[in-house]
Amino acid sequence: MPRLATDADLDLVARICAAGFAADPLTSWLFPDPATRDSGLRIGFGGLARSYLGTETSILHILDDACVTMWRSPDHQPPPEEGGDGAEDESPFPADVQERFRILGELMEAAHPHDRPHWYLNVISTLPERHGQGLGARALRAVLDRCDADGVPAYLESSNPRNMSLYRRQGFDDHGTTIDLPDGPSLYPMWRDPR
Repeated sequence: MPRLATDADLDLVARICAAGFAADPLTSWLFPDPATRDSGLRIGFGGLARSYLGTETSILHILDDACVTMWRSPDHQPPPEEGGDGAEDESPFPADVQERFRILGELMEAAHPHDRPHWYLNVISTLPERHGQGLGARALRAVLDRCDADGVPAYLESSNPRNMSLYRRQGFDDHGTTIDLPDGPSLYPMWRDPR
């Protein structure tokens, strides 16, 4: 069974996610320079993982120190946008990367279903040397079993068509149209009704 991550796991989570997404079409679009991709992914995933800690509506799981899942519960509410007081945190990324993140966020938000409460799988990543060992399926089960027990659906966007067979085996189906990034890859929304 996966374990809940703690603050002490943030570096491990960032390393697993950076390695797992190193050749992903989406992250190659976000960070087109291969020389800075790993450090950018570690910073980005480390910051995202931090937002999953200390809240009852987010789950950050680690399995065998090789696979990570990040879920938002149906009750999750994003924090309010910071007011225009000029005190915004400075981004660690150059302007072109910030712009791609902005575009990605807007397109994902526009495609995200808001008509039914659901669990949202934001990230799943496995170390490349551990692919094909069933870690992804095992990591997903913890929350998908909860979805089934509670009668709640789940949603995700696949950033790599290669991974869609894993999701289909877990009960996900295509949902809506693809999310097409300008001059970049597509994301594939998928929905799973509870079993």
